[in-house]
Amino acid sequence: MEQNNEDKIPVQPKEDNQKLVAGAILLAGIVIAGAVLLKDSMPSNTQMSGGQNDRKLNPSIAKTIGLDTKKFRSCLDGGKFTSKVQADIDDGVKLGVNGTPASFILKDGVVVDRINGAQPLEKVKEQISLALTSNTKLALEMKPISKDDHIIGNPNAKIIIVEYSDLECPFCKRFHETMHQVIDGNSDVAWVYRHYPIPQLHPQAFRQAEATECAWEQGGNVAFWKYTDMLYKITPSSGNLEDREL
Repeated sequence: MEQNNEDKIPVQPKEDNQKLVAGAILLAGIVIAGAVLLKDSMPSNTQMSGGQNDRKLNPSIAKTIGLDTKKFRSCLDGGKFTSKVQADIDDGVKLGVNGTPASFILKDGVVVDRINGAQPLEKVKEQISLALTSNTKLALEMKPISKDDHIIGNPNAKIIIVEYSDLECPFCKRFHETMHQVIDGNSDVAWVYRHYPIPQLHPQAFRQAEATECAWEQGGNVAFWKYTDMLYKITPSSGNLEDREL
C-alpha cells in the first residue's frame, strides 16, 4: 500500500451534504449541552489537563529572531501580504496542486519533473540526478521566479526546486528538513518556497504564511527563512499554535 505523504484538499460528495449538515447540527447540540454541564460541575480554578493549555508556549518567533514586534504585528493584522500569499495559491492551482507539499523541478527555467508529497532524501536526490541528464519537459506554465520569491542556495543553480507548502502540514514539516539536506553544500540546486495553505485542513496556515512575509518585509530572505525554519520547528502541526507565538 502506498504511504500517504501529503495533505490533500478533502473532496466531499454532493449527495452526502444534507446528511452531514443534519449530523453536524445534532452533534453541535450535544457538544454544547455537554460543555455547559461540564463547566457548571467544575471548580472555577480547575485547569483542563492534556489539552492546549498544557502545551508550553514559546516566545514569539518574531521576537526570537530579532524583529520589531510592533511593526510585525501591524503588518500581520493589517493583511499587508494577503494578496501575495493568494497569488502563490492561484499559481499552484494552475499547476494542478491539490495537496502539500507539491514541488516542481526546474532545469534552466523549464519544469522537467514533479516531486509528489514528502519524498525521502534519497528519492529527491535521484529525481534531481535524472533531471540533470534528462531532456524531458512538462507542459506546465509556472510564474517566473522573481525578486519577491524566497530562494535559498545558489541562485544560479542549474536545478531549482519550487515547493508549494502549507505551514501547518505535518508532511511539509518533514519535507522542509529534507530540502535543507538537499541543498546543503550542493551548488547545483536551489530551493524556492511558495505558499499553498489549505484552510479546509489547517485554518491557521494562511495567517502563518502572511507572518513569514511580514518577517521578509523587515529582514529580507534571511529573516524569511529564519522565521519559517523556527515555525516548522515549534508548530504542533495540529492547528493549535497560539497566535501570540507568531
